[in-house]
Amino acid sequence: MSREPYRTASSIIVQVFTDDGIVGLGQIHGRPMKEIIEIIGLIEGMIAGMDAMANEAVWQKVFALTTSRAGTELDKDKGQPHFGAGKRPQILAALAGIDIALWDIKGKALNIPVWRLLGGESNQTYAYASGGYYEKGQSPLKVIDEMASYVEMGYTAVKMKCGGTDLKGDIERISGVRKAIGPGTKLMIDANLGYSLDEATRAIEAFEEFDIFWFEEPLYWYDSIRALGKLANRTRVAIAGGESQMTAWEARDLVDLGGIRYMQFDATRFGGLTELIRVAHYCAAHDIQFVPHHDPQIHGHVVCAFSNGFGVETFPNKKRDPLWDTLFSVRPEIKDSTLHLNDRPGLGFEVDWKEAKKHAA
Repeated sequence: MSREPYRTASSIIVQVFTDDGIVGLGQIHGRPMKEIIEIIGLIEGMIAGMDAMANEAVWQKVFALTTSRAGTELDKDKGQPHFGAGKRPQILAALAGIDIALWDIKGKALNIPVWRLLGGESNQTYAYASGGYYEKGQSPLKVIDEMASYVEMGYTAVKMKCGGTDLKGDIERISGVRKAIGPGTKLMIDANLGYSLDEATRAIEAFEEFDIFWFEEPLYWYDSIRALGKLANRTRVAIAGGESQMTAWEARDLVDLGGIRYMQFDATRFGGLTELIRVAHYCAAHDIQFVPHHDPQIHGHVVCAFSNGFGVETFPNKKRDPLWDTLFSVRPEIKDSTLHLNDRPGLGFEVDWKEAKKHAA
């Protein structure tokens, strides 16, 4: 990425079983996996016997671990007895997997897909190709052929990394990509929280001439909201962000103070679909498009249901996302820059358990 390596593709699969025999499937795109799974084990005892259709009640009960005395049990061995503060990201990741599985149950119980349950009319939404990483031992200009290959696949929007080399090097990469993909293809750039405000200002001033569709997560983590608002006022390029935000409250601040135009909250990292729906509603009231990070087989349902759903992120490079081709026995289709969800009840995907067990941690 811009500042650190991406070494392992991983997913935590969550199953929620009901007395009626319906099994809900959820996924977590989070780490450290071992701690998240341990927390799921604790949560299992808390929610067993609750109504699987009452996702709000389950959500509130689990979320309370981050603010209640019960949450201190998670950190009693680490000397951090402050209301689960040491493991809030892990708690919210565990909650995400369970909540997503509950929405799968809800759709299966009502015999309709989640996109229709949420009020959607169409099962199709826009899809863009994400990639363009800096690869160890490879020329930084390799990205040019990579982005061009996605256009050949039928994508009309592509995203690449920036900030992993000096400004001159990134200008060479981005200008080369623009030339290769042509003027009609949307080009997004993602800095992975890789710049200071002044560095980001200089970078986007240099990149603007290449018709950048959005500038994603440009600023270091420690001032990534208020300073982002300042950056938004310094450029005509749309600002995107939200995958690092853990709650709807943080997403709210990103909308109110960060000047973003594209919200990328990730329901598989934090809080699940219940929280993503809250974020989507807030964005709708503030004329913000939302385009969630990762896992289109889950996020696509919410995007299809909301008028301000812009689209989904996909990873055509099998080396970057081997799970898309191997983990599922049933999943959506991606063709010509469009995600096609199916009409199966629930979330509409199934895990290839034989394949999953080959790689079980």
